[in-house]
Amino acid sequence: MTQTFPCPACGAPNEPEAGQVRMACMYCGANLSIPEQLRVETNPTAERMPPKTGAGRSPEIDAPDLLRKAQPVAVGAWNLFAAWTWLRWLFPACLTIFILGCVAVGLIPVIWGLTR
Repeated sequence: MTQTFPCPACGAPNEPEAGQVRMACMYCGANLSIPEQLRVETNPTAERMPPKTGAGRSPEIDAPDLLRKAQPVAVGAWNLFAAWTWLRWLFPACLTIFILGCVAVGLIPVIWGLTR
């Protein structure tokens, strides 16, 4: 038979939790200290580890192969970045030259008319 002890806040009976010195009241949630004579020791339990599968390779052995496989992706990413930085400069420059060219070509008839 499990012994109980009353909660000082609400008077409800509480069963001590195994391996605990303090606990919350099951009814009102008050913080309780379990009396020493009612403290219950827990039985230690051991967990079983699953057996290791013997055919696994370590990451240190696989690293060179993984790097060799990733190299084309990294090179492609670098080339794409280099192209983007070049185009980032080229597009505004080409747009500026185009606008200035249109302005220059548009002014040619005006200048031609002034010289006559």
